[in-house]
Amino acid sequence: MFPRPNPLRVKLDADQSIVGLYVQTASPDVVEIAAAAGYDYVILDQEHGALDFGDTLTMIRAAEASGICPIVRVADHGATGLRRAVEIGAMGVYVPDVRTAQQARAAIDAVKFRIDGSAGTRGACPTIRATRAQGADWRRFIEWSNANVMVTILVESEEGLANLDAILAEPGIDTIVLGRFDLSHEMGLYGDRYGTTLNTIFEDFVAKAEAAGVPYVARVGSLEPEAARRERAQWEARGARIFNAGSDRELIARVFRQVRSYW
Repeated sequence: MFPRPNPLRVKLDADQSIVGLYVQTASPDVVEIAAAAGYDYVILDQEHGALDFGDTLTMIRAAEASGICPIVRVADHGATGLRRAVEIGAMGVYVPDVRTAQQARAAIDAVKFRIDGSAGTRGACPTIRATRAQGADWRRFIEWSNANVMVTILVESEEGLANLDAILAEPGIDTIVLGRFDLSHEMGLYGDRYGTTLNTIFEDFVAKAEAAGVPYVARVGSLEPEAARRERAQWEARGARIFNAGSDRELIARVFRQVRSYW
């Protein structure tokens, strides 16, 4: 939070790996537990989770207090939701289902301020929570915000894949994600996100992101610990630095099933 630097950007600039997870339950406790477990960031999921903006604000406060970086996955790529997320303190946004370069550009501009003629359509208000009551030093805040609030684009459709080169060419994308599950559903594969077809698509996706100089988010598909470590090491050897460990619902369900199997 202002005026400190975004810890994710600091780690990425230092070529260090970062690991996070989605939080879909409206629970600040889960945010604090993720921080205590050593995760670098949480993605507060307004699209598929049970979070309204009041919940999101409370969970951002929990993240700030426990030292984990809060990112908000907004419900859609409309400008209002993006602006509200960063105004309450999100250090980054996940923009779902981006299909065109124009949509990517609009989303980036929605969270960036216009400074000295640069692109940006974010509205100006000195009393938002993100200023930490320091809105009087407005120039300092907007420069900090533009440098530290990160934008992640999610490509989740065949249309988005067809436009991937044009999307990646838009300046201001900090990271990019291939939405494997949505894509597998659209292609009639119904959840087979780690099968041959999606793995091949992801390889091409990664190659294009690397060529464009845009960091991509990798997800380890293995459930067995040693296999998962090997898979992560393989991706790190290829240059991946951002990892997603799943969602709180998914991880809780997995542990519940594991413990129940003992009885």
